[in-house]
Amino acid sequence: MSFIQSRNALSCAVAGALALSGATLWHSPVKAAGFYIQEQSVSGLGRAFAGEAAVAQDSSTIFFNPAGMVFLPGTEVQAAVHLLVPKADVSDGGSTATTPGTGGAPLRYEGGSGGNPYDPTPVPNVFISHQHDERTWFGFGLTAPFGLANHYDDDFFARYDSTETDLKVLNLQPSMAYRLTDRLAIGGGIDIQYADATLKNAIPDPTIPGGPAVVSDGGETRLDADSWDYGFNLGLMWEMTDATRLGLHYRQGIKHTLDGKASVRNPPGLIPQVGEGFTEDGKADLHLPDMLALGVRQELNDRLTLMAQYKWFKWSNFDEIRVRFDSGRPDNVVEQNYKDSWALAVGAEYQVDDRWTLRGGLQYDRTPTQDGYRTTRTPDGDRTWYSLGASYEQGPNWGFDVAYTYIDISRESLDLERKFEAPNGDTFATIDLTGTTEGHVHILAAAVRYRF
Repeated sequence: MSFIQSRNALSCAVAGALALSGATLWHSPVKAAGFYIQEQSVSGLGRAFAGEAAVAQDSSTIFFNPAGMVFLPGTEVQAAVHLLVPKADVSDGGSTATTPGTGGAPLRYEGGSGGNPYDPTPVPNVFISHQHDERTWFGFGLTAPFGLANHYDDDFFARYDSTETDLKVLNLQPSMAYRLTDRLAIGGGIDIQYADATLKNAIPDPTIPGGPAVVSDGGETRLDADSWDYGFNLGLMWEMTDATRLGLHYRQGIKHTLDGKASVRNPPGLIPQVGEGFTEDGKADLHLPDMLALGVRQELNDRLTLMAQYKWFKWSNFDEIRVRFDSGRPDNVVEQNYKDSWALAVGAEYQVDDRWTLRGGLQYDRTPTQDGYRTTRTPDGDRTWYSLGASYEQGPNWGFDVAYTYIDISRESLDLERKFEAPNGDTFATIDLTGTTEGHVHILAAAVRYRF
């Protein structure tokens, strides 16, 4: 039970899994810079979430700014699904390995691109808002606000960084809004989150000539961990005039302590031989980002409305993953070095008639990852969103929303070192990963609303 990867082996596996552990309950791929999942509103998606903190068009405002419930008379129930169809291209730029099997010298090793690690994935959410009296509203939302799931082919050139990630988060949000004056409202909610993570990566066999090039003779690490934790969010809505509305929303960055097991299946050629591996209890902290959004909604006339939004993410919360072992082993630490980031969106809506509304929007979403720390578990880059959508009102009770978005993910570099240690503390393998990553996402979404 003494075999452990270095600062960047088991903890890299844990880091990748836990680092990304704001994953989605429905195995959703990441759809915003970092691993934040914006897709919590179909009408919002249709305008690239421009002005979402101020629009309050339907009960999805519970997630983006619960104060907006004061603009929803009666009771509204909404169910929606977003179909995410992502594509990532990860390319090898000359990765090398150093092991006893390579004679102690860095050697180029072969591996595939890993294929597209993402599958088409449906991501649902549900909201309920209820007007209690002239000043008080209550609501509830069920969402998945962070997440990642990917799986690379067995011969992936970066298999010693990651092979599979399956991370889930479920967010339950009971909420309340209160109208202070005719033009000013406040709101807030409690975020109750369940997070679950499973993560794998390969371990090289140090004795094989060419070493890490032989996939089938290597070992594997696996992490399984989960957590319940709690946070809050607060919002403000201000109708400056009949045509102008501002919204401000803050969401606390929840700090999860994930508790689970890390297991190691040793490479058969590891010297000295230590058996087939071990399983050990451990914990790791994951600090999600605080978020602050400022949105504006401006009616130009009875038909045309413009929206804009600026959103700030305190991703610097996520500076490292520290894995603590119940056995008393030294902590494993992997730097993440995320930087604070922001997103800017603009959009418009046009009311064709009493039944139809058309919308569109653009968003630029900065990645918090930095060169030298970006991993194949989060093949992330700056994102540009192009969105279109429409709503149809079937009388006073039923409403339907549809939307389509294309996201372009910029080309970014991969430049990582992964080290593996034997039981005596000696490094038996050093993997230097270099390459690039880029991608895109198609999103189709639909929602149904019922008011009474």
